[in-house]
Amino acid sequence: MLDAIFSRPVKALKLLAKVQCVLAFVLSVMLYGYVYEGLKYFSFFAAIVLGLVAAVVLWMLQMFLAWAMYAFAELVEYTRATHEELSNMSSGLAEYTKAMSRTINTMNRELCVIAKHYYAEEEARDNNTASAQAAADTNDIEEI
Repeated sequence: MLDAIFSRPVKALKLLAKVQCVLAFVLSVMLYGYVYEGLKYFSFFAAIVLGLVAAVVLWMLQMFLAWAMYAFAELVEYTRATHEELSNMSSGLAEYTKAMSRTINTMNRELCVIAKHYYAEEEARDNNTASAQAAADTNDIEEI
């Protein structure tokens, strides 16, 4: 039984707050009756007024406490929902980071291949230019 209560604390707190609202009304009526019965022999008007004041003060105090308990239950519920949402966002961010890492690694590999190809072309062009220059120099030397 306790496991059922403590597994869902938000529902239990909300239910307890609702029960406390009903009990606040019942206790206020009982307090009014008690004060009225105790004071009606001294002064009928004073019994009614003091009974109503005591009942209203008790009712307001109990309703404030019930509201505070219900607000705390709401806070627990929203905190739990926020925690779940942040956990989901964290796992989504981890997946996004992995995907971006793979994409960047693929791009780096492709850039390395392009750079090697470009470097090889530059080498070939430099070698062709150097050999053409050497041939031109040789031709110039033979003409002299």
